[in-house]
Amino acid sequence: MLLNYYCVAVAVLVGAVSGFLAVRWLRGGLGGGRMLARAAGVGFGGTVLFGVGGLAITGVDGFTLIHVAYVVGTVGVPLAGGMVLLWARPRPGAVTAACVLALAAAPVGVYATHVEPFWLKVDAVELAVEGVNEPIRIGVLADLQTTAIGDYERNATERLLGFGPDIVVLPGDLYQFDAELLDERAPQFTQLIERIVDEVPLVYLVSGNTDTVAGLRQITAGTGARVLDNEIDTFELNGVSVSIGGTTLFGDDAAARRMAQQLVSDEQAAGGQAGDSQAGVRILLGHKPDAIELVRTMPVHLLVAGHTHGGQVSLPIFGPPLTLSNVPRHIAAGGLNELDGTPIYVSTGVGRERGNAPQLRLGARPSIGIIDLVSDGSALE
Repeated sequence: MLLNYYCVAVAVLVGAVSGFLAVRWLRGGLGGGRMLARAAGVGFGGTVLFGVGGLAITGVDGFTLIHVAYVVGTVGVPLAGGMVLLWARPRPGAVTAACVLALAAAPVGVYATHVEPFWLKVDAVELAVEGVNEPIRIGVLADLQTTAIGDYERNATERLLGFGPDIVVLPGDLYQFDAELLDERAPQFTQLIERIVDEVPLVYLVSGNTDTVAGLRQITAGTGARVLDNEIDTFELNGVSVSIGGTTLFGDDAAARRMAQQLVSDEQAAGGQAGDSQAGVRILLGHKPDAIELVRTMPVHLLVAGHTHGGQVSLPIFGPPLTLSNVPRHIAAGGLNELDGTPIYVSTGVGRERGNAPQLRLGARPSIGIIDLVSDGSALE
């Protein structure tokens, strides 16, 4: 909370100083282009200076710098532009255009802070898998990344259940709070998991950046949901054998490799490569899409991941500037793609980065995922 107040105060200060100086420079006869460059320099310098100052509140954290820059951009920049429009007359047309553009940052900030982070979408995709006769529907509830279960999280869960999935997977970052709060807050997360299991008995979780295997097991104890810690679960569903392997993000790398090898070895023992009907369906569940590294040499039928939040900010054409993943940007942006022969589904997640990060989504709406595994038609040939 202190960081939020700090960022607003910084934004107002930087915007007011930049705007005041810009007006003064224009009244003094400085050209429009030079004024804009100077004002931008003052704004940038102030943002860097106070961004570093913010680290005194939070400690070293890149999200603090992003938070300061974001609030300056959506509060300070419009403030400076408005001051110039009000008090610098006459002014060059280019300066007027720049100020109008600066003002536009304010409604964009309102949308990105208060609208898009809660504008949940349903991302429904279809994947043809050899050996599947009756469709298998997988619901993906990724990255709730919340400090508590509220109406938003419950509504997202109910929307997912409304699609009647056969399996529900939660690929990490179920919660985000300090470990000492787990005993107090776990029951509300347990209730959410129980609600899912009541409708869909096949529920699987893996840990991510903000939760732990131990924490998830405390939450899911007695619910019937299973936390996969570099483990595999195999079951029959709609006439086909399904194996789900779950990899732990900050776990035993050797155990993760053994799990992945077993997942693909079971396919080989059953009769062939990924896609062979005799091998059943093999799914790898990981928090980060980088789990693809475990199956690069032997693809599986599907990898399901979260983590990236679609970048939280995604630009037209370019895509997300920041994904915190090593997979290609277009894959980290979310949805169903293919990498190294494995279909990979990356959820944009339900929640958002918390802690010192700003409340922000722009061009990367939160989502629940619905993946339908359908027949590729080979069974009819």
